[in-house]
Amino acid sequence: MPGGALEFLAEPLAVETALAAADTAARLRDRVAAGEKVSGPAARRALTAAAHTPRFEGRIVPRTFARKASTFLARDGIVLYDNPDAFLICAFKHDNALCEPEPGATAPRQYDCRPGCGNTVRTDTHARLLRERADELDQFAAHTPGPVSRRLRANAHRLRETAATHDSTAHPAEALT
Repeated sequence: MPGGALEFLAEPLAVETALAAADTAARLRDRVAAGEKVSGPAARRALTAAAHTPRFEGRIVPRTFARKASTFLARDGIVLYDNPDAFLICAFKHDNALCEPEPGATAPRQYDCRPGCGNTVRTDTHARLLRERADELDQFAAHTPGPVSRRLRANAHRLRETAATHDSTAHPAEALT
């Protein structure tokens, strides 16, 4: 493919990614405004990013927005990515990322999210969802043979520990800003 064709294909992806990141920031703002607490090594950075990220609700996205979207996504450490599979928000900063993104990457490898990463942020909603998933795993384990059942229960235990860590380390937004 000629370079222009690749650039044309990347533009809609950058726009969609930027809009999703802005939506993640808006949801974080709404959650903390409703009184949810936040935890994680990137909590303060995420709250700052959320406070400075514009909302894009119901706006028509002009063609010129593709360049702005790429610039927005290149703001290392300030762009927020929702990772519902890991029950967290990634305040992606390339140098902190344990997911080992490619050099120059402007987004995390969400499929390779790892515990202990310096980019993680959790809210009370994430902790609740972790517990709900742990309960589901326990239900599956009750109807599964030995080794698989043990792995499911171990995963459920790990999810509950993660939620408990959030509970014990979470702070209201005012305490972090």
